[in-house]
Amino acid sequence: MTVVGRGGGTGVVPPLPAPDHPQPKASNMRKRKLDRRSKVVLSLAAAAAVLVNAGAAYAYWRLNGAGTGVAVAGTAIELKLQGRSDDSRPLYPGGTTNLTVEVTNQNDFPIKITSVVAGDGAVSADPDHRAGGCRTTGVVIAAEVLPVAWEVPRNTIGVFTVPDGLKMTNNSDSACQGATFTIPVRATGVSAAT
Repeated sequence: MTVVGRGGGTGVVPPLPAPDHPQPKASNMRKRKLDRRSKVVLSLAAAAAVLVNAGAAYAYWRLNGAGTGVAVAGTAIELKLQGRSDDSRPLYPGGTTNLTVEVTNQNDFPIKITSVVAGDGAVSADPDHRAGGCRTTGVVIAAEVLPVAWEVPRNTIGVFTVPDGLKMTNNSDSACQGATFTIPVRATGVSAAT
């Protein structure tokens, strides 16, 4: 066998001498009986190992076990909704326009609005058209229920549009043509918290 030394030189390592006495083979080994002291020591070691493992198992189940907890639910704050007609598409008898809805979510969790319906109260025209004689607006939500899928993050104001969500019936004052209308709306929704 060739060996490289520290100084960069190489050398040859001589083979190791054969041992003076032969190594015993497993079949030639003599079995020794344990004396009383050895038996006591091994018994105590085995008992200690059982106790340590039992303690570890108990700790595992104790840390990962089931139990009951208490949580206090917060109070949901009612949403503020405001509907209005689309300024860029004025209404006229028999016509439709977009419904714009502003949703104010003051909750500490996001919400998902799933539908919009007419709210309590009357539709009103802007102050100039009201002063001009627009009392009977004839403006209604275009369907009994408008399905939507609006998500409003927590503590946010969202503005959404329902295409052709409003219509003006023929039962409206002539002074209402071209007005911007405020529409009371209600919404159905759920928490969108994950």
